[in-house]
Formats: sequence, structure tokens, C-alpha cells
Amino acid sequence: MSSNGTDWTDDEVAACVAAYFDHLELDVSGERFNKAHLYRELTGLIPRTEKAIEFKFQNISAVLDQMGVEWIRGLAPRNNFQRALAEAVERRLPDFLAMDFAQPEEGLSDPAGLYIEPAPERATKPNPLPTYIERLVQKFDPSERDRRNRALGEAGEELVFQFEKHSLEGHQRDDLARKVRWVSKEDGDGAGFDILSFEPDGREKFVEVKTTTGSSRTPFFISRNETEFSRETGDRFRLMRLYDFRRSPRAFEMAGSIDRHVRLVPEHYRADFQA
Repeated sequence: MSSNGTDWTDDEVAACVAAYFDHLELDVSGERFNKAHLYRELTGLIPRTEKAIEFKFQNISAVLDQMGVEWIRGLAPRNNFQRALAEAVERRLPDFLAMDFAQPEEGLSDPAGLYIEPAPERATKPNPLPTYIERLVQKFDPSERDRRNRALGEAGEELVFQFEKHSLEGHQRDDLARKVRWVSKEDGDGAGFDILSFEPDGREKFVEVKTTTGSSRTPFFISRNETEFSRETGDRFRLMRLYDFRRSPRAFEMAGSIDRHVRLVPEHYRADFQA
């Protein structure tokens, strides 16, 4: 007997979240599965229609998107947040984040296949979230999580390093391609950018790489040094944002001072004893 038209119970939500995460792990690992078959299986466990289960899965995608976590391909986020759903996601998320998906799928790290898309438009007004979703985002802060994932950051920088060389070679500028430098690896952090590259006409450009496994709108950490460097160097500074990196790396580029493109929110302060 169907329960459609009634509120979802905590047990029904938990069953959907458990099935979602089991299949998200398959999806991120590159394994395919039949969504329609999964929905039919779940109707045998909970009294909901296949369409209702699909919508609930899209609600789960929406929570994960807010947290900078991949969602199952083909299940685009539908915002309809529910406290029980957020709590069920919170219980499953640590185990998922602990899984080792540091590198993109085989063959997807080819620089020739990296397409540079337009950057997302800057939001014109805030998008308030329920307090329990905000708390969840803060607990699993995506910008801090990506910043600490050194393997992810290095893999993204390597892809952009190879992409810059490949792009210059495509413009018959092999001489410039040989001069491209992975500065953060060769000299260490602190320069304000990661890769020294060039325009085909020979002008220098300074590329800072930010990589996430989340979506294009996942927030990222940028240091004060990087921000000031972007202001000083103008359009020679390029921030390359890589996203959906574990499955199908995609990218967009922002030129010039970073605060022209994004809202900067202070997260850290230095405490000292000066007057």
C-alpha cells in the first residue's frame, strides 16, 4: 500500500539515503547501474512510488551539492530540504569521504580533453538555507576539505600544467611550451600562483589552480597572498577552477582580480598582541 501524500518517515528516508550512498560509491568508481531497477527494488522496502523515490534521491543530491560532494550522475539536485534527510546524510558522509578516490578515472586526465567553460554567474542575492543544512555545511566545510587534500590539489595542478603546455603547442609555440613552469612544485608555495605560463603572443600569465570533486559552485579557499597577487597582476592572473575531478574533470577560468568574480568571506584571523 502506497504512502504517497503523507510525510516521509525517518526509516523511509534512511533507507533511501543508504541506497543512494551505496550507488554513489559505484558511480564515482566508474561502475554503471540501472536507476530504474534500483527504484523498483526500493518500492519493495518502502511504500513509495518509483517517481517519489527518484525525487527523494534528487533531494539527497541537493544536500550533497551544498556540501561540495558529488551526486549520482543523472540525478540533478532538487531543493526540498528535510531535517531527517540531512541527519541521515550526516551519518553516511564520513565513510564516503574517507574512501580513496584521489585520482580521476583512467583516461580523463588527458589535457587535450579538458574543456574550458564559462565561469558561473555571480549570485545577485543570498540563497538562505535551513539552519540544519548550514550547520552540516560548516561541519564538512568543502573549501577546507579540498585545501587539506594535497593529493587532489597536486593532481589538479599537474593537469593544468600539462594543459598549458598542450595549448601552446597547439598554437605552434613549442618554444613557450618548454618554458611553462610548475612554480608551486619547483619553488614551493608562496608565489601567489601555481603555474607560470604564456599567451601565444609571449605575454606571461600566472595561473592559480583550485580543484574540487564537487560542482562548479563549490566554494574554495584562497589565501590573502593569492588575493593580493591577483589584484597586483590584473588580467595576467588566471584562476583555473577544476571541478567534478574524480569522474570527469571540467574547468572554468577567471581572469584578473579575484574579487571581481566571487564574494570573499573572511574565515581565518591572525591573533597577536600588538596595540
